[in-house]
Amino acid sequence: MHIAQVREWSEGPKYVTVDDAPAPAENQVQLRVLAAGLHQVVRSRASGQHYSARGLPHNVGIDCVGRDVATGALYYCINMTRGFGSFAELITVPRDVVHPLPDSVDPVAFAASVNPAMSSWLALTQRAKDLPKGFTVLILGATSASGRLAALVAKALGAGKVIGVARNEATLAKIEGLDEFIVQKEAIADTDFSQVECDVVIDYVYGDLAVHVLSTLKVQKPLQYVIVGGLSRKEVAIPPAVLRSKDITVRGSGPGAIGLDTIQKEIKSLVPAMTGWKLLDAHSIPMKDIEAAWQDKELVSKGRLVFIP
Repeated sequence: MHIAQVREWSEGPKYVTVDDAPAPAENQVQLRVLAAGLHQVVRSRASGQHYSARGLPHNVGIDCVGRDVATGALYYCINMTRGFGSFAELITVPRDVVHPLPDSVDPVAFAASVNPAMSSWLALTQRAKDLPKGFTVLILGATSASGRLAALVAKALGAGKVIGVARNEATLAKIEGLDEFIVQKEAIADTDFSQVECDVVIDYVYGDLAVHVLSTLKVQKPLQYVIVGGLSRKEVAIPPAVLRSKDITVRGSGPGAIGLDTIQKEIKSLVPAMTGWKLLDAHSIPMKDIEAAWQDKELVSKGRLVFIP
């Protein structure tokens, strides 16, 4: 069968032939993969830059939508154990890493959407603590794929108000689930957060925006700040005076901060919740074209990328 595999970090994934996936044992299921998402974590792992993947050869992909070869049932699968890769024609996996889906689900859109939705779901359920009823969420980077879904996640988990922050006003206005939005100014320091009150910040940007938000937010009650991403690609230091003068708790969220067993447990709740959501637009690519597509920067403008075996 064919899979996408990295044999040298500098070369990226190749479309290679390997032995067929083994027949499933009693506690396993074999899926024919229908769609596997190219998430940022998948790119990072395939370049050897992510802390969860270091060894070679590296099999590409952490999740997919597929059909049980034996029964035809549709499943979402996520698995980050060493040696697993979802960019494959067939996978044989433990039953506890697959989650049933209704046949009405679009495999491509679902494969594109679960990973970005999972980031905010885990941040709010596992890293934020004891949020009040009807809590208020501030999402930094709300127009990113993860940020757009974070608005729906927050509402599903009981948020009373969701505020989005990003540069593009027109895109912010279209995001389902936002109650309010703040347009980030070209000069970040010109963006006014002084009247904004919230219980939790979900940050996909970090960098100067994070420092400005934490320095200028109106903090009159405990504030939980959860860093999930780093779209700014800038390392910064939060001034000690900010952390001393305000009741702010800072946490990170991701694999490592959250155990894989916990992730699987939370996926059991997230997946059924998502079946009724408006999912992300996705562009599908044949897996045999992965070598060219991996280097094609223009494809990014077409939305989330999903590979089809």
